[in-house]
Amino acid sequence: MPKIVTIGGGTGAPIITQALLLAGYKNLSCIAASMDSGGKTGIIRSDERDQVIAISDLLRTLISLIGSTNHQKNIKAFTELVSFTDGRQRNLGYTIYYALLEMYHDDFIKVQEHLEKLLSIKFDGTVIPVTTDPSNICFETKNGTVFLGEHELDKQSMSKNSIVDLWLDPDVPATPQAMEAIRSADFLIYCPGSLYGSIISNFLPVGIKEALKNSKAQKILITNLVTNRNQTHRFTPEKYIKVFKKYTDLEKPIDIFITPNITQKAFEKRFPRVAKAYALEHAHFLSWTENELKNVQTKAIKVLTSDIISITQKLNRLRHDPKKLAKVFKKLIRNH
Repeated sequence: MPKIVTIGGGTGAPIITQALLLAGYKNLSCIAASMDSGGKTGIIRSDERDQVIAISDLLRTLISLIGSTNHQKNIKAFTELVSFTDGRQRNLGYTIYYALLEMYHDDFIKVQEHLEKLLSIKFDGTVIPVTTDPSNICFETKNGTVFLGEHELDKQSMSKNSIVDLWLDPDVPATPQAMEAIRSADFLIYCPGSLYGSIISNFLPVGIKEALKNSKAQKILITNLVTNRNQTHRFTPEKYIKVFKKYTDLEKPIDIFITPNITQKAFEKRFPRVAKAYALEHAHFLSWTENELKNVQTKAIKVLTSDIISITQKLNRLRHDPKKLAKVFKKLIRNH
């Protein structure tokens, strides 16, 4: 079984883990950012005076690592429990996870083991926070404005004032587990999601760049399906590579580039209602022509285009399809 490490968070990382499990790969190591300051996580971190890490991506990804089990009733009861939010917008699942972190002195491995005993299951991998030291992302936009906190990244998502730089305040060390997972990986998968909030932020803790430098893993990028106006508007494959180079310090930060097999123009013609709905959010479908992708291939990067998308029936939202991605992963990883 190859050593597979995912890097990401939000809703993208759980989809990738589901796809890998469907493809038959287990014992995954999932590195998740722990600097979020938005939503329910932001409320808790604010209440705690920023003295705790964000655990939303950790818990969400951990739940996605529940494979087939004979204890479906336990799982259903647990997921219903952890999804409950009280009148003060405090999520019960987060509260439980924070309590366990305190009980085990920030040993997230023991927290995971405790949950396994509680549910009588075994997770198909380990979720690793990129750091266990509290910190926040800071970013500068093209007009020179500096923002503190990932919640500001979300608030600025429809702004034309795009991001030009990202850093942490304060600087914090990466967890030894995250660095070791990267160093020993056979495959590193950069998950789709907020480019700066969910992916690039994972390269910022001290030690990650060095671990990437010492890793012989095949590095795979699953590109986003839809843009953020302030992050990836009119992004080209070269821009993706440029951003990854900047924050990893690697000359070749990506080996395999996975993207949908339909161009933006063809998508908008085939799914006009979906395209118009995203246009109202100043977003567009993110894909490229054969000629645009050729520029990436000249850099010795393998480009893989495939039918990997699905559209939710009720809301007409675009998603990566785990079943379709599973087929891609199965073939790709087996052939390497």
